[in-house]
Amino acid sequence: MAYWNAIRGLSDPIPIRAFQGVYKPEDEGFSIAESFFVELENFSPSAFPSITTRQGYTQIGKFGTRVLGMGAWKDQELHVVFNDGTWRRLNNGSWSTVTSGLDTSAEWYFCNFQGNLPEINLIGSNGVDRIKRYNGSTVVNLANAPQGGNYICTQSNRLYCAVGNEVHFSALRKAEDWTTVDDAGSIVHETQDGEEINGLNEGIGHVTVFKPNSIYELWGKGPSSYVLEPAGTDIGVVADKAATVHDDMMPFIGRDGIYLYQGGVRPDKRFSDPVQSFIRGSNKSQREKSVVGSDGEHIYFSFPYNGNENDMILQYSPEYMSWYPWKGISPTHMIKVGSDFYIGDSQGRVLKLGGDTDNGTPIQFKAVTKPFTSGTATRLMKWFKLYVVVDMKAGSTMNISLSPKARGEDWVLAKTLTADSDIQYKKILIPTNSIANVNAVRIKLEGSGQVRVHEITRQLREMPMR
Repeated sequence: MAYWNAIRGLSDPIPIRAFQGVYKPEDEGFSIAESFFVELENFSPSAFPSITTRQGYTQIGKFGTRVLGMGAWKDQELHVVFNDGTWRRLNNGSWSTVTSGLDTSAEWYFCNFQGNLPEINLIGSNGVDRIKRYNGSTVVNLANAPQGGNYICTQSNRLYCAVGNEVHFSALRKAEDWTTVDDAGSIVHETQDGEEINGLNEGIGHVTVFKPNSIYELWGKGPSSYVLEPAGTDIGVVADKAATVHDDMMPFIGRDGIYLYQGGVRPDKRFSDPVQSFIRGSNKSQREKSVVGSDGEHIYFSFPYNGNENDMILQYSPEYMSWYPWKGISPTHMIKVGSDFYIGDSQGRVLKLGGDTDNGTPIQFKAVTKPFTSGTATRLMKWFKLYVVVDMKAGSTMNISLSPKARGEDWVLAKTLTADSDIQYKKILIPTNSIANVNAVRIKLEGSGQVRVHEITRQLREMPMR
């Protein structure tokens, strides 16, 4: 009886089933874990540990050519300011203008406050127009508010805004009292570099005061005890809208990285090491346009990368501590209203996240693995088999390409998948004829539509060391 001889140097199958998002290295990426992709576009952790095409959006409105601010009255009604000078609200699917004639370039910031007002009001500021409030039907000026006040926020039953180097605060529970001695007032904080305040945030129990290169917390119960304590004298925030609060922590974009501030300790950026290369490669001359938002589950960081507008979104999963770059959306503001997440963009559009397409257009995706080796980059190998396990919705396509080099664009198309109907957990064998006597191999998955990658498994033959 004849027997098959074992193939010399053939490895056991090497599966990857848990994908950890992107880790963008400064070098080729030989040393990072195999669970990371070195390039990733428009995937998400919605079915972690698989990677899935990100959710799409529906355009629900467009006015002017830029969104200047977004607010939510009572966390129920979306309000948006556009660069045509209008402040509009969305009610039962219809837009109506609540005021007009506003400055056409200044960014708006919002908070909700009641105090001694008849009901909760949406308070808005932009540093140019008078601070305004919406009472559920009309917009009026907030009486007695500081001229030029901006970055309006609320904490501990007071309203706060900034003018230059001053933080102004209202009287306790009195939205339109900013002058009563020993109740309302202001606190000044000057720094040697002369920087002015560029943001206020309700913070984590204390109002947080931002400057481009420093951060402070407002401690105390009122005018007699207020003091600004430094949280980082060499770490700042690029813009007020580049910080948010998520689950008792404050993520923000600084001049040299993405930071996490949890109150009482110095802000830390180690959690963003996998995407630090994106920040280093961003358009720093336009970084004040950066914006950060949260949908309650994930945090979204957007900044100018290749252009002058925010053309990169980094989705971060605090649960899995993983990162997912998005492209094709240019946010200027983000906001969660109820269970819905909205993006205002640099074209004047209001986008509601959800669905499988970008307002009817299939979503383009790409994933590139690290260079796989045979233990060492000095040993040659031949790939014996390669499988991917995927789900694909009808109409989706995926090209699978291989490269015999650790970097560059010399890709060889190995397989094209087109889903005429829904495909679920299908094992696909990928031809590997082009991979022989090489030191490193990369895999690229690229296409359009809704796909989910469950597994990538390779089997290789190691060649003798020479």
